Parts: sequence; structure tokens; C-alpha cells
Amino acid sequence: MNTLMFRPADRIPLIEWHIREATMREWRKQGYPENANQKSFFDLDPFYLNVPISLGMYPGFEEKTIEENDQYRIWQDNTGAIRKDFAQIENPGFVTRSWLKFPVENREDFEEMKKRYDSGEPCRYPENWHLEADILSNAQVAVHLSVPFLFWTARDWMGFENLCLAFYDMPELIEEMLAFLTDFYIETLKKGIRDIKIDMVELKEDMAYKNAPMISPDMFRKFMMPHYKKFIRFLRENGVRFIYVDCDGYPGGLIPCWIECGVDGMSPCEIAAGNDLLKLREKYPAFALMGGIDKRELAKDKKAVYNEVMSKVPALIEKGGYVPHVDHAVPFDVPLKNFIYYRELIRKIAYGEPVCAPES
Repeated sequence: MNTLMFRPADRIPLIEWHIREATMREWRKQGYPENANQKSFFDLDPFYLNVPISLGMYPGFEEKTIEENDQYRIWQDNTGAIRKDFAQIENPGFVTRSWLKFPVENREDFEEMKKRYDSGEPCRYPENWHLEADILSNAQVAVHLSVPFLFWTARDWMGFENLCLAFYDMPELIEEMLAFLTDFYIETLKKGIRDIKIDMVELKEDMAYKNAPMISPDMFRKFMMPHYKKFIRFLRENGVRFIYVDCDGYPGGLIPCWIECGVDGMSPCEIAAGNDLLKLREKYPAFALMGGIDKRELAKDKKAVYNEVMSKVPALIEKGGYVPHVDHAVPFDVPLKNFIYYRELIRKIAYGEPVCAPES
């Protein structure tokens, strides 16, 4: 927490994305010990513990197959979306799919969806909530709450293209949806937020792609900013110290909007999407950054790994508010030996140990 809040710390936390199964499958072929714990194997810190409050839809939709053959499966998933998946998933965790239909197309659909977001539903809190809250509040690591926030949830309901069109074609409905979600999160959290010390809140959005956000800053200000401010004010009033947006892609002009709303940082700072961490730090000197290690460079050789790490990590750590990790899921073409070398470099930098360039 001290690192992300630009305060003095013994060292930066050593954290990393959870490695997906497709990558683990390749790494086991390269010598990764069967059943070895990832955190122990890569000498990672326990970064945070998650708050067990459910903020998603309940109940979910029934999963059912609509059509299936040797090549693909058309089915309804638990969010109510109709999708088309390839029959053979060769790389678990890195799946391409087609979206055919979404559960919210009009106001009547939204009224039905609201029934799945009852803040008083008992299952939103575990039965032993007070015991878990006491344990988490006394934990030696940060306590973290993840919120599937406005753009993220509305996209799940309507689909990306439909949502983007609805900002223009059905603005009143979009406003009602975002206001409803904000009130739902606040009402659900009111029951227990004072029982627990929450250090970090993640607003899950994924509202950007390569070179640009999925919603313009002007549209964000018009439709989303009032709800961001309302929810963040509620979190601050209840002791939350650090709030960040989980946003893939290049958010660009959304960053000053987030800062104006009270957001403290962002993750994972994807380099392939156009983010430059050194420029971001120069432009937003008090905005925390997480991630930013180009996964593509890790797939090359040790020299490329060394150049990627040393070109940014020491300078960013010196300025504060930065925690390095890969800029999203580690792909299966990254050799295990390269990843181990990368984690060794980060560890040495964190502990102030000398770092030498690899031999050519």
C-alpha cells in the first residue's frame, strides 16, 4: 500500500498475474514442477486478500446448449449471452469467441435484469461474515474489494457494440442503468462495509483497446462521471484508502477523468496498446501505475528481457507509485527460463542488489 500511495517503503511488492493453464501446460514441458505453488516457485509476495462480498448478478442464467457440432458450440452462458465457441479449446485462458445475442436490448429487458441485482439477497455475504471480516481486518496484507463496475457490467448486459450505440440511441436507458448499478453497489456494501477495513477497491472496467478508449472522455463525463464520484465518495467515507481502475488497452484521455473522480491508479498498463509508462508518469506524477512489462519482449531472449525491465522499472520505482508486473496474462510463447530471469531481475531491483546485463 505504501508503494502505491507514494509513501516510503522497504521495497516494492513482488507480485505477478496468475499464470493461465495454457502457459502452465507449456512450462511443465520445460521443467516447471508438477503442482508447484506459483507464488512460492517465483518468490512472490501475498499482495492482497479479497473481500467475499458478491456484487454480480444473482441468480445467473441457466447455461444451455443451443447448437453443437464438431467445429463449434452455440450456447447461453451464465450472464445470459448467446455465444459461439470453438469446439476444441487448445489454449485454455486465451479463448476467442463470437457473441450472437445479449440479455438486455430494451427497457423491458432491463427491468427483468434488475431482479437479478437484489442488494438484500442473503447470498451476497457469507454466513460467517462477521468472523471473516474480523480476520481480514487484522490481516498483515492489504484487504481488496473487486467491483464489476459500470461499463463492464453494462457491456455484459448489452454487448460492446450495442452499448456504444445505446449511448446515442437510448441515452435515458443508459443513464437509468448506470444509476441503478451505482445504487446497487452502495446498498449492497452498506450492510457490511463498516465491519471491515478495506484498503483497496478495484473498479473493473476494461473500457479501452489499442490506441484509444472504448468511450470518449466527453461521453464518460456526461454519463459516468457523476456515478463514479458518488460511489468513490461513499468508499472514502467508509475508510477505503486506494481506488484503482482495472482497464486493459490504452485509456488515454480517460485518465484525467478518473483522477478528477478520485481514482488513485490504474492496472495493467498494456504496452502493446500504446501505453508508455515513463510518459504516463511524467504527465500524471501522482497517479499510481501497475504492470507495464511488455509480454512480447519476454518471449524473445534474455537481452530483450533485460532491456525491457531496465529501461523503465528502476526509474519508475525511484519516482514512486509503481508496482511492476507483466502487462496482462503471460502468453504461452514466453519460455519459462525467460520468465524466471525476468522475475529475478525484478527481485534484485526491489532489494537493491546489483544487476548485470546478460552475456550476448
